[in-house]
Amino acid sequence: MRAIDEDAATPRADARDDEEAREDGTTTRADEAASGRRDAKTASDARDGGDGAFVCFVGAKQRGSRASSAGGTAGRCRRRSELVALEELGCEMKRDFGAAGFLAAARDANVHECEDSGMVAVFVGELENLEEMARDCDLPSDANPAHVVTQLRSTYGTHFLDELKGSWAFAMVHPQREAVFAAVDRDGTHTIYRGRGCEGGVIIMYAPQGSSFNPRQCAALDVFELTKVPAGSFISGNKHISPHRYVLMKSDQDLAATYNTFDDVQYGGGDGTQTAHGGLNDFSKLKASLETPSAD
Repeated sequence: MRAIDEDAATPRADARDDEEAREDGTTTRADEAASGRRDAKTASDARDGGDGAFVCFVGAKQRGSRASSAGGTAGRCRRRSELVALEELGCEMKRDFGAAGFLAAARDANVHECEDSGMVAVFVGELENLEEMARDCDLPSDANPAHVVTQLRSTYGTHFLDELKGSWAFAMVHPQREAVFAAVDRDGTHTIYRGRGCEGGVIIMYAPQGSSFNPRQCAALDVFELTKVPAGSFISGNKHISPHRYVLMKSDQDLAATYNTFDDVQYGGGDGTQTAHGGLNDFSKLKASLETPSAD
């Protein structure tokens, strides 16, 4: 057997060690980069509430003989709401409160239910300052955005809305109060529709941009009058769901240009005149309702 020259072998061994060290260093940096990307993705996923459709419905607040006489129509409002949610928008039932209402949403939607009150919320879009908002209500930095807004709503009423940054919309159903609460960001990047039933009850619906859903032709139109929730506004309650503004418009002209029931139906021209459609399309009534302080 040929003897090994140890002095000659040592440089080769050192070279291999150096190469392995470089590979280990490269692997470590790659692992760190991958870990950083995973952490960034986790934070992004937490902020991102997705963009799936949702429908909230609460039944009419009716008592005694009036409730009995209106039961057929109220039932029709619920059935139409379910049809829109499950068939037209492809949602699944997330929480059914019986006569008090329901919340249906896309399979991967951000939904949260409060254990104490039973209030359930759905959030779509991106909450850019999620960590800050979560910290304000003692929640983890990667908390579900729907959980964060329910906690903020319970703690601060409506005063937190102007602090939310990003492009978002959300809705809540409070079964004990038979009421809804919904809001959209200041730019109205996510369009949600509100509707008051012909015999009471409220529907809130959202369809992602680019979907085939057409609110002007949906099954709910025979029992609900659907209108947009304007940019930078919220609605609250059951009997009265007029929008309330949480950020200021620059002028009446801006208001008239922004607040449309549907994309091709304008409100009055900013001078207080009523359009041919009347009702919720009456600019003066809309402006007055937005200037009325919220009960919160």
